[in-house]
Amino acid sequence: MAKPEYESNPNEPVYKPSEGLTLEEDRQLTFLLHKCSGGFSDPVYTEMAGKLPQPIIELVVLRTNNGVLETLLIPRPKNDIVWRDMFHTPGTALRNRDYEIEGKNPLEVAFKRLQHNEVKSEFAYVPKYVGKVHRTCDRGKEAADVFFTELAENSNNESHIWYPVDQLAENPKFIPHQLGHVLMAAEHYQQYQQSQRENLPKL
Repeated sequence: MAKPEYESNPNEPVYKPSEGLTLEEDRQLTFLLHKCSGGFSDPVYTEMAGKLPQPIIELVVLRTNNGVLETLLIPRPKNDIVWRDMFHTPGTALRNRDYEIEGKNPLEVAFKRLQHNEVKSEFAYVPKYVGKVHRTCDRGKEAADVFFTELAENSNNESHIWYPVDQLAENPKFIPHQLGHVLMAAEHYQQYQQSQRENLPKL
């Protein structure tokens, strides 16, 4: 059954409206948010992200190419409101539906979404946790959990864009607030690689 259109009700309890809104505007906004049944459009999400800190999953995909540490970069969508024509590491906000799949950890659902929509290749292993970053970016406040992984052997895609980690700071097309979490992930990745080498059986 379709939800009813908004109608002003003078008998509703009076409360302090949201900052910048009249009481009537606040009631309309409440009604519209209640009416929304799924994900937000890009403009609505952008406005919401500017008001509420967002839970973000950042996935740094790394490789060593001829001795150079590189990370996978993804172009932002052409209709991106905040970072059009920029590049970023794979990432996503956690969504309500990530918690609604029975038997699935929300992180697992988010990783699958990143694998399918952005990376478009198989991971070599389950992404490994690096740490949490609290930051302010052009879209708003974020609490980002950072992970790293590699691509499975022979799963590299011709469309992939790999970029040297130590040159990211000079790349004008790279979203600058992401440099911190890439460097965090790169340090953990190198420690992981070192531990893997140390655990190889001795000849």
